[in-house]
Amino acid sequence: MKIIRFHYFISRILNISLVILIVGCTTYPDSLKSNFKQAGKNQSELKKVIRHYSTHKADSVKKKAAIFLIQNMDAHESYKSNAWDSYQADLNDLFKKEDRPAELSKGFNQLYKKYTEQLNDINYVSDLESINAKFLISNIDEAFKAWKSPNASYLTFDEFCEYLLPYRAGTEPLGDWRMEFKNNFNTDLVARITTKKDSITARKICDAIKTYPHGTIMFMPGELPDYNTHTLSLMKIGNCRLYSLQGVLAARSLGIPVTLDYTPQWATRAFGHEWNALIAEKNKPLSFGIGDFLELGKHEKMGDRIAAKVYRETYAKQPNSLMMIHEKEEIPNAFMSKCIKDVTRDYYTDISNVSVKLILKAPAQLKFTYLSVFDNKNWTPIAWARNDNNSSLFNDMHRGIACLPSYYFQGKVTPAAYPIIIRTDGKITNLKPDLKNRQSIILNRKYQFGWGSYRGFAMLSGKFQVANDSNFSDAIDIYEIKEKPEQFYQVVDIQPTAEYKYFRYFSPKKSYGEVAEVEVYESGSCSKLIGKIIGNNHPQTDYPRTNAFDGNTTTRFKTAEADSTWIGLAFDTPKKISRIVYLPTNDDNCVCNGQTYELLYWDNKWVSLGKQTGSSETYRLKYDNVPTNALFLLRNLTKGKEERIFTYEDNKQVWW
Repeated sequence: MKIIRFHYFISRILNISLVILIVGCTTYPDSLKSNFKQAGKNQSELKKVIRHYSTHKADSVKKKAAIFLIQNMDAHESYKSNAWDSYQADLNDLFKKEDRPAELSKGFNQLYKKYTEQLNDINYVSDLESINAKFLISNIDEAFKAWKSPNASYLTFDEFCEYLLPYRAGTEPLGDWRMEFKNNFNTDLVARITTKKDSITARKICDAIKTYPHGTIMFMPGELPDYNTHTLSLMKIGNCRLYSLQGVLAARSLGIPVTLDYTPQWATRAFGHEWNALIAEKNKPLSFGIGDFLELGKHEKMGDRIAAKVYRETYAKQPNSLMMIHEKEEIPNAFMSKCIKDVTRDYYTDISNVSVKLILKAPAQLKFTYLSVFDNKNWTPIAWARNDNNSSLFNDMHRGIACLPSYYFQGKVTPAAYPIIIRTDGKITNLKPDLKNRQSIILNRKYQFGWGSYRGFAMLSGKFQVANDSNFSDAIDIYEIKEKPEQFYQVVDIQPTAEYKYFRYFSPKKSYGEVAEVEVYESGSCSKLIGKIIGNNHPQTDYPRTNAFDGNTTTRFKTAEADSTWIGLAFDTPKKISRIVYLPTNDDNCVCNGQTYELLYWDNKWVSLGKQTGSSETYRLKYDNVPTNALFLLRNLTKGKEERIFTYEDNKQVWW
């Protein structure tokens, strides 16, 4: 017994001595000195990680990975907030018990309103001061296991460090996110991968992630904290950032290299956007967003969206990021991170390097200038460049956009030159208004309909007919829609030949008869005809026949059956129709009767060209004596918020 105790005692001494020897002999890279100092008392935890991977030569790559994490840790933090924690706890209960979208939205709105009003206790803590060695070592070991999978083995070490190694996705509190997602989000995927590991590709996994859990997108204004990992693993309703964080953690928990990419502001519409990208071989990003139901790689191209620039949130500090080099110069919020990487070139080939001559004086001695795009109300910076002798070169700009060379000073964007258009062929158009050469222009909308313009196809080949037989056995075509109508009132003049008791819109075959408004007029009258509303097929519940004649641009008629649908009017007495007005399904941004509009053009500020009131006689606005080569904006002063910049080319509005 004494011999056993003696050997145990000697073994303990040797182990302690070995630990002391390792501690004493471990050297730390000079690149970590600053972060160790910032970590204060917590530097001992960080040094434990380095020592842990210094014992065995086989751990040298893991040690390199640990150094990478600690070198960049000063750029990362998480929050503490009792109010936000309580909010998430209540959200978790909602997500666990509710799947119905309407009830989810209702419950979410109630909680959001309740807690955001008391959200004044947020404090952010640097990871350097709070992370512990056990957590970091576990994360590194799990990441290296994931790197060995077929879905990540092609990653270089540097790519691995960015796309699998990080222990966090945003500013969420540190937690065991792999376990959270395994238990709450990825249960079905984990089972499939476990049983069919080699047959489940990264693309199929990302397809599964983006279609589960069928989340609902909500608009959440303001700079709010990211959700914790438990809430993210349960989340069924949130905004694009939260879903992107969810996508990153869900994918990486399964060993799939996925990033969070974003554009600070769309070039062609309001708001910015965040999404996920699977990093395929050769560093090719395949974009996706939870709930988008699109093919991988198509997400950021959906509809009328154009990203002038695409950036990536990285773990590593980017030495060329504006935050790293701006010194004391004020910069826009969009660039207030050291971990931003420009990846526009990875997404697009139709890009240009744009040189801009700065013709307007800067409000101060500024080293940087910006290209700003229009967010439907203001100019928003999305790209930056150095001011080099009153000239700036902006690299990798997506084409097909309009933007304003600008300065940023005291929180405001001011012009540095006239707006430019980067044409799809790469040519640059400078929009300095020509006040000597004037023009007349015709306007029919204040905002583009974008991806929704396809709705006009629902009326292509439709016909307007008149008859004196209620069965339309003697129907006469008075007008046929031969081109896809745009989303504004279409005015058709008719040469009347006789009077008729019945009028109808006969939709194309295999069509549901979809139409927003139909108006008919007699010669010399400004009052639309009224009559008994008639039709053949049964309307859908929310789209009754009355919608087509109610004067409301936001309602529409639509049937339940797609079979020779028609809708019309039976007049009290025969009428001689001289004008038809019809409106396809639209977004209420067309010129309307009785509403007041104001046209403006940009000349280093918005300059008014006067106000007009829309009329049912034309459903158009005509402005004379308008500058050529200008950028315009049409505002509805009666109602609505959506408005979009445009040029006037080949006698039509061209939206930007």
